Amino acid sequence: MEKGDDIIVIGAGASGLAAAVAAARAGASVLILEKNHVPGRKIASTGSGKCNLSNRRVSPDDYNRGARPFLKKTFAALPPAEAHSFFEGLGLLFSEGEGGRLFPRSLRAQDVTTALCNELSFRGARTRLLTEAVSVRAVPGGFEVKARQVPPRWEKDARPGPAAVLRCRRVVLAAGGAAYPQIGGGEGGYALLRALGHTVSPVSPSIVPLRTVKPPPKELHGVRLDAALKLISRDRAAAESRGELLFTDYGLSGPAALDLGRSAAEALKEGPVAVEADFFPELTPAALERTLAERARAFAGRPFSHFALGLLSEKVLMAAAARAGILWDAPSGPVQAFARELKSFVSGISGTLDFREAMVTAGGCSLGEIDPASFASKKVPGLYVTGELLDADGRSGGFNLHFAWTSGILAGRAAARF
Repeated sequence: MEKGDDIIVIGAGASGLAAAVAAARAGASVLILEKNHVPGRKIASTGSGKCNLSNRRVSPDDYNRGARPFLKKTFAALPPAEAHSFFEGLGLLFSEGEGGRLFPRSLRAQDVTTALCNELSFRGARTRLLTEAVSVRAVPGGFEVKARQVPPRWEKDARPGPAAVLRCRRVVLAAGGAAYPQIGGGEGGYALLRALGHTVSPVSPSIVPLRTVKPPPKELHGVRLDAALKLISRDRAAAESRGELLFTDYGLSGPAALDLGRSAAEALKEGPVAVEADFFPELTPAALERTLAERARAFAGRPFSHFALGLLSEKVLMAAAARAGILWDAPSGPVQAFARELKSFVSGISGTLDFREAMVTAGGCSLGEIDPASFASKKVPGLYVTGELLDADGRSGGFNLHFAWTSGILAGRAAARF
């Protein structure tokens, strides 16, 4: 058996790197095990390579309903502003985007990972890449972690190497969720949790595109516009979002649709689901109808296409007109049906895309088994669980990475207190 470390961190993703930095700063000897060939693989893919690492305005309301009481205590233990200061302490400057989204000023996701790794190197922490933890066992005085060397993903025919047993005093389990399996996502961390006696709820894709019952008309594929969306289930609004909507060949994407992914998957278990898109959320139905009626009078006797020009994307207007039974090149007439389509453009939802297209995992380790201020396991002394392994997921806009950093920092600090 190899000489032990104070702390072994399983996973070099967002929460694992943050935990390792926090623990190393507190003076602990830290070993990080990462199954990928580089640390921070998922970090590099966030924000289209720019890394939307947090948000200026973070609150429990930005996360799934069941996690909000837990997160209220978490954000009291580490207020969002202190998490932002953590990155400033690494030398990163922020650039603020729409809706309070925070990016590194360089707009390079790799700079976030590099800043974390630079700090780890300076603090003497060690990282073993292409190393997968296959079991964790509590023993007197700490833990035994069985780990094995794994080949890089591009070596399809290579086999894992022999397993080694590592000893440590504390373990931070930060193995990540099932989203993006093509860049390292998987369910191995959940298996480790179950073996340690933790309750793990079924996982599903979150922040994920929606598949519609009927694909949008071909003319709409690739069209983007701002909209307010309502997820309709059992004749009521089950969830709402607002932002950019993207029509695709399979259904709906863009931040507004992605934010409905978790709610859509849950609602579909109970019956049919639809998304109602409002292309004029700033106007009431009556106000939009009056606006269009005045416009129709001004364009009386002219083709409907003249009347509609400039309201929205022409392709969206044509689709709404077709649904309202209006001929695009005929003279403009009553606009009530057209106004209704612009305020309530309905698409039936058949499901979501799978984990390969999901940004985040919903479900995971029960929050009732984790301390919200330290992320210590209530079942296994000396074990800490962070990030996407937990049943806490937020909407798009930097909230999921913020939770990853926060859980990692709190876990790393707590694990280093011997």
